Amino acid sequence: MNMDRVLLQWIVIWLAAAAYVLWRHWKTDKGVGLLLTYILTFGMLHWTAAALYLLPWFDSSWHDLTREGSRLAAYAMVAFAVGTELEPWIPGHAQTRADGEKPARLPASKRAIKIYLLTGIVLYAFVTPLAGSIPSVGALAATGSMLVVIALGLKCWNAWRKKRTRRFWAVLLATCLLPVATVVVQGFLGYGFAAMLAVFAFVASFYRPRWKVMVLGLAIGYLGLSVFVTYMRDRDDIRSVVWGGSAFEQRFEQIAETAGSAEWFNIFDANQLDRIDQRLNQNYLIGASVKRLEGKFVPYADGGTLLDALFAIVPRALWPDKPITAGSGGLAAKYTGITFAVGTSVGIGQLMELYINFGVTGVLIGFCVIGIVLMRIDGKAARALHRGDARYFVLWYLPGLSLLQIGGSFVEVTSTAAAGLVMANILRHLMGHLKNRRRPAPVGAVSTAQ
Repeated sequence: MNMDRVLLQWIVIWLAAAAYVLWRHWKTDKGVGLLLTYILTFGMLHWTAAALYLLPWFDSSWHDLTREGSRLAAYAMVAFAVGTELEPWIPGHAQTRADGEKPARLPASKRAIKIYLLTGIVLYAFVTPLAGSIPSVGALAATGSMLVVIALGLKCWNAWRKKRTRRFWAVLLATCLLPVATVVVQGFLGYGFAAMLAVFAFVASFYRPRWKVMVLGLAIGYLGLSVFVTYMRDRDDIRSVVWGGSAFEQRFEQIAETAGSAEWFNIFDANQLDRIDQRLNQNYLIGASVKRLEGKFVPYADGGTLLDALFAIVPRALWPDKPITAGSGGLAAKYTGITFAVGTSVGIGQLMELYINFGVTGVLIGFCVIGIVLMRIDGKAARALHRGDARYFVLWYLPGLSLLQIGGSFVEVTSTAAAGLVMANILRHLMGHLKNRRRPAPVGAVSTAQ
């Protein structure tokens, strides 16, 4: 098979734009890893599988659709890069520090970290299973996993700041267990992997030297692909045990069996490449939506789904009959014309959603705005982190994590962001109350109690 030069062109453009953003912003101390996490997640869904089509020994019937989707993915990443450059020109921008001045890098409050970790575990392990279906309560409970991410990241920050190397690596090692936890509890690898990636990207924002981060990142990337192809091979067996309500002992036995026959990623293994293509290739879905819209089989949404995303911010407790629900609501099937297996949930993704609303114009403007917003949030969170203000850091970082749902709909983004903002404020006021209670009375103060 001759190399598809058009596909190569779009893949290279995407890679160049992503590299430019990292070169411009990751090398500074002005972020906390949100930009890096976004680019890595976007790459997994819109670059990894597409790159496989450049291999002479790999191809599928999705080739043409993947090429078309790769074109829009390249447009999106270029627009995202432009947005990050425009952010300093938007009113409200503030420099992290004066040129040449190093950030203070103060440690975060230990008490705050404990509260985030305990709250996250309680919400994820107890509240979600018991009350996750209650309006608004479920949305707040869903922030539990993100609070665990924040707590682990801040633990790494404090350990690095205080030069406690063993503790630093112990926390990072514990972070690697997040995918195991989500597989055991929910039967999903993606949720835990996304949480782990967010922690690693957060650490990569301050860890030095950079070359060690890149080497370790390549090693983690290879291990991640190996875990993924192994999980996809046994996914049905794992989910039959987990979703069947089996005891945790049986779940661990199944996972141990899968781990015992783990496969190392092999770029020449056609079965492994197929597993990656089947699950991580979002570009062919986008290509299918382009063809379907161009053929006028379905009309453009004309902003309808984006309006739903705004309505999703309103809590269901205040609007019980709100017709908007989390998820893509069958949009992927409608705009691709593809019939998915019963019980299969396919996210529309941010790229496809912007395209089905306003075409290429929507993609360019939308991703430029995302670049601006994510850059602003990343900077705000970094400034709070460097001055040791954990409460203000969470106020920005927790809602910012919602933007990283690249494979989901904007309804999920806005609803999660709103819940994250509410939870961050609840915790901020709680910690402020605890701080005031522990504050000693002024010397010479006279009690009025008789």
